[in-house]
Amino acid sequence: MIILLTGDNFYEIDQELDRIIAGFGAEPERIDADTLEVRNLTDIFGGLSLFNEARLVVLRRVSENANVWEEIAKWAQRDSDTTVVLVAPKVDKRTKTYKLLAAHADVRVFTAWGDRDTGRAEQWLGVCAKQRGISLDSAAAREIVRRRGTEQYQLINTLEQLAVFGDITKKTVEVHIEAAPHENIFELLEASLGGDPSAIRTKIALLRPENDPYMTMGLLASQAFSLAGLVLSNKSPSEVAQDIGVSPYALRNLAKVSGNVDRARLASLVVALADTDIGMKSSPVDPWTQIEIALMRP
Repeated sequence: MIILLTGDNFYEIDQELDRIIAGFGAEPERIDADTLEVRNLTDIFGGLSLFNEARLVVLRRVSENANVWEEIAKWAQRDSDTTVVLVAPKVDKRTKTYKLLAAHADVRVFTAWGDRDTGRAEQWLGVCAKQRGISLDSAAAREIVRRRGTEQYQLINTLEQLAVFGDITKKTVEVHIEAAPHENIFELLEASLGGDPSAIRTKIALLRPENDPYMTMGLLASQAFSLAGLVLSNKSPSEVAQDIGVSPYALRNLAKVSGNVDRARLASLVVALADTDIGMKSSPVDPWTQIEIALMRP
């Protein structure tokens, strides 16, 4: 029997592997796929354990071993007392190998959480805190997700990092966890829409030392896209977030300023950012200076 664990949710893949091993009741055989050869597959699927009638074998990253990966799918069509767990987060679903595994093996796909899963991430973080005996209020969980995103390993690490300070409140998170990049960019955009040149210069001065101007420009464009969704649709932030597939948190922040932005001002912002994007790619002028000038225009 072959079980394929795949997808971009590494936390859930590891959790599922732990559940499989726990159900087996003994330590599995772990084989390094990097040194595995096609001829070894007969021993894996046809060999017997000295201590158990059944065997559990774990192969990680086996899809990166092209020769073995191509051959291993053929074994899915055969009966075997050996259970082989393939841990392969990245697989090409268009290949013949994957199609054979999908037809004859137990394929379990684990998808990473995204911006639409923020509520789910908050609830999950609360459950994790309770399991670990950590006091975490709902506002703190919401703030952790807002600053850290929805990647589960990142959230667990943050939870354990904050646990050393005792009860975790929103204030605890604000003091010890840096703001997410989109938060800094929102504040920069907010200063621009508020017509505050001093705030724009101050924020750019803070961003310069540790941030890439081209990435900053990309985030500004993303914020402008979300703002356009709010201004042009006349829908609620949650509806727009669902429509365009962005974080509800980012939309809630932008909703605070969208009421003061009409179509003409939105167009001015978009044109300024578009011109700056072109200029940053073709002009020798300092990119941060170009961003600052652009944000003075709306």
